[in-house]
Amino acid sequence: MSTRNINYYLLKLARLSGWLLLPLVLLYIVTGFVLCRKFGFHKLMSLNTARLLHQVFDWPLLVVFGVHVSLTVYFSLRRWGWIGRQNCR
Repeated sequence: MSTRNINYYLLKLARLSGWLLLPLVLLYIVTGFVLCRKFGFHKLMSLNTARLLHQVFDWPLLVVFGVHVSLTVYFSLRRWGWIGRQNCR
């Protein structure tokens, strides 16, 4: 049985959060356009539904964005050598 280190799971979490961001951001943008009544998006849903969805997805969007950004910045800093690999002895 192979043991995987924490970076394997962090990378999976970064990818999952990236995929979760896609529908969340698209829904947030669409509901924003519905609320502004721009580009004909107001025909997709009522203003009350758009307002509710727009407000409900505030915190999930911020949390998933925060997780994704922090993990990808961590891996970028490791790749650039600013964060070294720690050797446990």
